[in-house]
Amino acid sequence: MNFFKKCTLFWIAFLFFFSFFTHLAAADENRPGLSLKATFDLYVQAIHNSDLKSLFTTVTDGQDFFFLTSTGKLIDSREGYYTFHEDWFKETGWEMPVELLEVHEGKDYGYTVAKFYYKQRLPESGTYNLDSYFTLIFHKEDGMWKVVGDICTPIERYLIEKNPDLRYSADQTYLLDMIKTRRTVRRFKPTPVPQEHILKILDAARLAPTAGNQQPWKFLVIQDRARLDQLQKEAVSWYLEGYKIKRNPTEEQLSKLRTQLEEVVKNVLSAPVYVAVLVDSQAQYPDYILYDGSLAAGNLMIAARALGYGTGFFTTFFPEVKMKEFFGIPEQYRLICFTPIGVPYEWPDMPPKKSLDELVIFERF
Repeated sequence: MNFFKKCTLFWIAFLFFFSFFTHLAAADENRPGLSLKATFDLYVQAIHNSDLKSLFTTVTDGQDFFFLTSTGKLIDSREGYYTFHEDWFKETGWEMPVELLEVHEGKDYGYTVAKFYYKQRLPESGTYNLDSYFTLIFHKEDGMWKVVGDICTPIERYLIEKNPDLRYSADQTYLLDMIKTRRTVRRFKPTPVPQEHILKILDAARLAPTAGNQQPWKFLVIQDRARLDQLQKEAVSWYLEGYKIKRNPTEEQLSKLRTQLEEVVKNVLSAPVYVAVLVDSQAQYPDYILYDGSLAAGNLMIAARALGYGTGFFTTFFPEVKMKEFFGIPEQYRLICFTPIGVPYEWPDMPPKKSLDELVIFERF
């Protein structure tokens, strides 16, 4: 092969590879002439790479925009869409496989429909999954397809932990989280609790398991602030009476304890609503009423937590005999607990808990 032919073949090969690699480099950003399908692929690639610059070459240059998020929030500007992705791309530990279902390319407008399978690894509880339909609406601007609308339609939210065959739905996860985040609250804001919320919480309490369906409970609801302020004074006195009998303290010790108690009880009684959970000792199965009442109180506290309220299983400052006299409770009723319902001044941290391994025995000891 003569020198001329060798040079010619070299330049042909050079131009081919130059063109090929130039095309690859240019594929990272939108450009005139790309099909709608190719633009969609570029959009998805930019998301997978958390590449804001490339992503926004596929997004309209105008400010008018329509983005309906998976939570139902409407973002109606390009700037808002940018901020959403900027915040999202700061996160780590996620992936989002995409399944393209449909492409419609018109003259000036087009759309794509795809399934997005978002997966977010969580520090302690497996992988959060959100499966959604995404409809992207495109408009042609300067010869390029640009996204002008983005509509997310959630299909399913679920959690996968160790076993990939087991899924925990959003409802199941929410319920378990409410149980985990329930706390005994000892100080409250004065924020009123709507009557509808009080009744909804007590409705959950009355549905607790009960021996022979006897349902022995009564729920005494106290909202009178003057009455609660009076109870605060009485509760301190009741506690000190019992303390003097048991400990025989000095006057100095008693005075110091009174000061401490007044602050503690003031905070405990700072909620706008209180419920005395009572059970009827004349019920059909009286040996089980304390179990029934405790289960009802548990339901009450979980339901309150689900609505954003704190509670507490309080008995120490509210002895049964004294509470019966103070509120005129008939003798036949037993007091399970006296619980506040209110917005916490702050949510307490979880106290130390024993591990599950320490508590669970299978089959027999």
